[in-house]
Amino acid sequence: MGTRRVKLSGIGYWAKVFPENRDLTGYENALADIGGQTTIDLDLDQANMAKLTKSKSMKRGTPSPDNDGLTRVKFTRKWTENYGGGAPDVVKPDGQPWDYDMDGPIGNGSVVEVILSVYDTSRKTIVGTRLDKVKVIEHTPYDPDADDDDDETPPVQVAPKAQPKATPVKAPLEDEIPF
Repeated sequence: MGTRRVKLSGIGYWAKVFPENRDLTGYENALADIGGQTTIDLDLDQANMAKLTKSKSMKRGTPSPDNDGLTRVKFTRKWTENYGGGAPDVVKPDGQPWDYDMDGPIGNGSVVEVILSVYDTSRKTIVGTRLDKVKVIEHTPYDPDADDDDDETPPVQVAPKAQPKATPVKAPLEDEIPF
């Protein structure tokens, strides 16, 4: 079946799609040897999920914790790979290249469009999905303090656990076998 190109639109979260902010290590340092990967989580509506499923991508997602009725799917691109490694193309709404230093990182809640390559592999049951391009339609600036919105609420006080009462140990009788 070859490679299929899929264009999806959704709400972006945790965008690490630039060389400057890519995930360098991954879970338990699994990506350290290949230079990391770029990632973006995307909240998709039913129509966009249907397009992803129709492409035969193995990506399924989970219900979005931020938007009721949407499905969150994580798209990745390995940094060092035989085909398609490195950062995806990231562009502004007018198609001009995104400049990380001038435009900044992509904040949570930005409306984005992604282009994916969904491709068959040498293993019949495995279909790969690679992030090729991110187009920022409505940019929400990255706010590092947004993750700390619970600072104003007092910490929950946890009562110390009561120590169990010591029970006396019964001394074995002389004719008893201690098993």
